[in-house]
Amino acid sequence: MIVIDREEVVRRLDHATCIGLVREAMIALAEGRTQQLLRGIIDLGGGDLFGVMPGAIDGAGFGVKVVSVFPGAPGGRSHQGVIVVFNRETGAPAAVIEGGEVTAIRTGCASAVATGVLANEDAHRLAVLGTGEQAWQHIAAIRHVRALSQVTVWGRDTAKAAALAGRVERELQLAARTSPDVPGAVAEADIICTVTAADKPVLFSRDVPDGAHVNVVGSSRPGPAEIDTALVARARFFPDHREGVLAQGAEFLKAREAGLVTDDHVLPELGHVLNGGTPGRLSRTDVTIYKSLGSIVQDLACAAYLAGV
Repeated sequence: MIVIDREEVVRRLDHATCIGLVREAMIALAEGRTQQLLRGIIDLGGGDLFGVMPGAIDGAGFGVKVVSVFPGAPGGRSHQGVIVVFNRETGAPAAVIEGGEVTAIRTGCASAVATGVLANEDAHRLAVLGTGEQAWQHIAAIRHVRALSQVTVWGRDTAKAAALAGRVERELQLAARTSPDVPGAVAEADIICTVTAADKPVLFSRDVPDGAHVNVVGSSRPGPAEIDTALVARARFFPDHREGVLAQGAEFLKAREAGLVTDDHVLPELGHVLNGGTPGRLSRTDVTIYKSLGSIVQDLACAAYLAGV
């Protein structure tokens, strides 16, 4: 059994490679070539969570991610854990992989995959709501699927927003600015990513331009919701894993509870759009949403690549 630490994950799992791995994993999920259970979540109180995500994917063995979500963790890394991959032929554990970095990279890359297939082809203005690890990962990944001309960052902490914008300009050579409020950040955006720890909506339908694509990422369980129910009802709403979103997608659950939508509003999984089985955007003015809960098959695809199994 091999052990792969964070440094090796960073060195080997670049965004372009990860986008390809995640894309194939999402197609496999849609085509029934994977197995996964709904994530098990233990609420530790104070906003801290412990999660268990088991699954299997054809050609990539089977395994589990165990992860803690501590929003107040030192260093700003809220998701920490390990992925254990087993050999499909022998049943033996083949590798233990540092899971926090895999989670960080593959989450941004999954949104990039969604953006690539759902955003308008000429989309070039990105707005990111949030200033943490996922804000950076989303910008770094989405630049691989759209030629970005401008990145706008909003965060409650203006110093962190300014620091992220500076990093984007310095390391990615992209024009970046900050906005003091959400409406200003998204007013001209073609692509919007919500990657906050907000427990109440920060993005409202009234502020979202026609034609925008929105990646809704920050909430991964029932309860906290980053967008309002009107935006859910307005959009073509695509899940990463339909069963998971119907059970644990907070934004959808709140819209359904309000009587604005039914289960039929949740369209087939993104993998069905990727393989051509389901249309994505129907017109330039559609608002599309990709609801990301995070899927173990995305982790396993990355883990199998890293472990060589």
